[in-house]
Amino acid sequence: MSASPWIVVLGLGLPLYAYVAYPVLLFMLAACVQAVRDLSYLVRRTDRRSRSVEWPSVSILIAAYNEEPVIGRTIRSTLAQDYPGDRLEVIIGSDASTDRTVAVAEEYSAQGVRVMAFPRRRGKMAVINDCAARALGDVLVFTDANTVLGPNSVRNLVRHFHDPRVGAVCGEVRLLTPAGSPAAEGAYWHYEVILKILESRLNAVLGANGPIYAVRRQIFPRLRDNLITDDFVIPMKIRARGFRVVYDPEAIAFEEAPSTMSDEFRRRVRIGAGNWQVLCECSSLLLPWKGFVSLAFWSHKVLRWLTPFLLTAAFGANLALLGQPFWAGVFAVQVAFYGSAALGYGLRRLRLPGGPLRLATYFAAINAALALGLLKGVLGMQRPAWQRTAREPLPTKGEQ
Repeated sequence: MSASPWIVVLGLGLPLYAYVAYPVLLFMLAACVQAVRDLSYLVRRTDRRSRSVEWPSVSILIAAYNEEPVIGRTIRSTLAQDYPGDRLEVIIGSDASTDRTVAVAEEYSAQGVRVMAFPRRRGKMAVINDCAARALGDVLVFTDANTVLGPNSVRNLVRHFHDPRVGAVCGEVRLLTPAGSPAAEGAYWHYEVILKILESRLNAVLGANGPIYAVRRQIFPRLRDNLITDDFVIPMKIRARGFRVVYDPEAIAFEEAPSTMSDEFRRRVRIGAGNWQVLCECSSLLLPWKGFVSLAFWSHKVLRWLTPFLLTAAFGANLALLGQPFWAGVFAVQVAFYGSAALGYGLRRLRLPGGPLRLATYFAAINAALALGLLKGVLGMQRPAWQRTAREPLPTKGEQ
């Protein structure tokens, strides 16, 4: 029997599992776990809420490179946090910026903002490592230079650390256009939020969102400076030490969505290269006896990273089966999907509404970028230093 049918089945079936069946399975498992917790509460009647009123000191860390147009507004959103001012510090780490990023940040020095201007370009992880080593807070909150934090974001992140088992907390990112409206990619992000909420109920949150996450300073893992995806590896390293990673959708950060498909493609290539590093750094969490974490890691991440290669293999193997009506129909469905993605891209280039075709375009584009990025990661071709994307500052709350 030819291997082609099996290649097609696996090449299409595994991505369908990762994107469709896994969320259904996750929902069922989360519902069961929640039911057990509720039953346990009804039997024991223990207090499920922390009564502690002690708020730890917090250091907000921002790595920046040539962010003059947006860094001021980002700093103002951190200073406007509903959190005790004597327990909050803001640290700006400039990765050898060549514009006025440092000068703008230093304008807020009187309000407690510390600026660390590093003379040599090294990349985000190197800046984070050095800033974390000099931070004074018990909790480190990480955000990006183009991010606007909600006024209660830090408080909502930090409240989870009253539980000594919690080592890291991830917040929710909401993508906006410069006008302040939700981005077109919102459907994909809503889908990701649902998965994170369900995974959090299973204690299986994977990584964090770079614009908003927090960790305990005493367990912050100093990682190699050339790491690309700090927001994934740092929480995973903390989880590997036995701490919980929590997702809180009420800790909100706003960030401008990439304005062009090329910007998003470039960002996804960088993420794809970082995924190879993730596999090298966090492979122990793929072992099946890690429980729900292993299931989530394989299903939510690894299979998605392999999806472009699986789909390519399925398409190629399907060519050898065109003489059979069933497989010819399967091939026709694939051609129709990729044709829809191409049409959606053409409409986007012409600035015409693409409707549901935009989802097909987005899916095809991010998978092509992830494949390219993963290859660059394997070959060691991705530099740790990032390229800033041109953008306008987002309005903070009250300025919209």
